[in-house]
Amino acid sequence: MRLVVSQAVVATLLPQAVASFRKTHPEVVFDVHVGDHVHALATLRAYESDLALVFNLSPEPDVTRLAVSEQKLLALMHRTHPLATRKEGLRLRDCAEYPVALPDGNTAGRQLLERFMVRSSFKLKPLIESNSFEFLRNCLHHEQAISFQITVGAISDHGELVAREIEDRGFPKGQLVLASLAGRNLPVIAYAFAAHLEAAMAAMKHEV
Repeated sequence: MRLVVSQAVVATLLPQAVASFRKTHPEVVFDVHVGDHVHALATLRAYESDLALVFNLSPEPDVTRLAVSEQKLLALMHRTHPLATRKEGLRLRDCAEYPVALPDGNTAGRQLLERFMVRSSFKLKPLIESNSFEFLRNCLHHEQAISFQITVGAISDHGELVAREIEDRGFPKGQLVLASLAGRNLPVIAYAFAAHLEAAMAAMKHEV
């Protein structure tokens, strides 16, 4: 089973889905590669991946979108950060008063931020930029900084980190998309795992 996935889903969603699927299909071997939406399209078209589970995969005529889950972009910070315990709603302007640890410009989450910032009168102050979500998250344990992550990837590190929803009117949302190459006959087990992932994504919608 060959998958290409966004970094955000490797934190909890995908490991849980693989583990639960293997309880009834213990013979299945998973080959998982992490990449962005551009890489996902390339690997699907090259028959290098059976399924893609990525953030903001653009609609394409040769790609079938099997399931879609709307995802909010959240502000992520250490529990000792001044904004972590603030009672009133959090706006992006509030985050601009602190250093931020940003995903790089190739990530869909960063592109959502940039889209909103174009019409804003303030700027974020990047302390760190990286294409590694794990690195950015770990930096929050050592810096009074703020990072950003979509809902599915915003893990708490056993309560050390806090995710806060950004309440600006019109703040953009994205989509987590499960997809395959249109017209391609996949292995039977790939269809079974796709249905399993669809169910996991549907359950996630009810938890948010």
